[in-house]
Amino acid sequence: MKYQGSGLAKMNEDNKEFIIISGTPGTGKSSIGKILSEEINCKYIEVSEFAIKKGLVVPDETGRNTYVIKEEELKEEILKESNGLTILITHYPDVFLDDDRFYFNTAFVLLLRTNPLILMKRLENKGWNHKKISENVLAEAFNTIAEDIYDYNDMIIEIDTTNIKPEDSLGIIFDKITSLDFGIKINWLIDESLVNFISSLVDRINLNYNGVGD
Repeated sequence: MKYQGSGLAKMNEDNKEFIIISGTPGTGKSSIGKILSEEINCKYIEVSEFAIKKGLVVPDETGRNTYVIKEEELKEEILKESNGLTILITHYPDVFLDDDRFYFNTAFVLLLRTNPLILMKRLENKGWNHKKISENVLAEAFNTIAEDIYDYNDMIIEIDTTNIKPEDSLGIIFDKITSLDFGIKINWLIDESLVNFISSLVDRINLNYNGVGD
């Protein structure tokens, strides 16, 4: 284990049960979660997949082609499944952090960020439709997940994955743990070129929602 002597052991000296990895789709949660779990020899759970597998979802009543997770039942099932340190990979970290059973048992939260321009290209490469891509790019640009968990700022390790490969992220993660480099610092909206891009994207979405365009 390359990083065995890192600060992770000290970080989790209280033997907490969870590490939460979150970020907008396309930021690298699954890839980094798997690599980290292999490095520190622990279990990982893809929360959305786990919920579907356990039948803990219902159709979204708004008519969107998605589903709603039964949050309380999901948390109970995860608590049953976890045995030792477990990585939770989720779009909704606040669901867990707002619950004391998880909050007091979480070593840290790894929040992955990606420049919205690069994120759009990644999601296009996944073959997603324009509406779904736009929604997720805007969520990243407007720091949606970061805002949702800002109250837990002192336990958040933020990683910019724009220009790094998943396998290269471990060194950055462990360096931040060792140096106690916590807190949300990235704000894409201070970049004027990104603001212009986001404004044009919002305008395009509004046109499409109003029945104009393709």
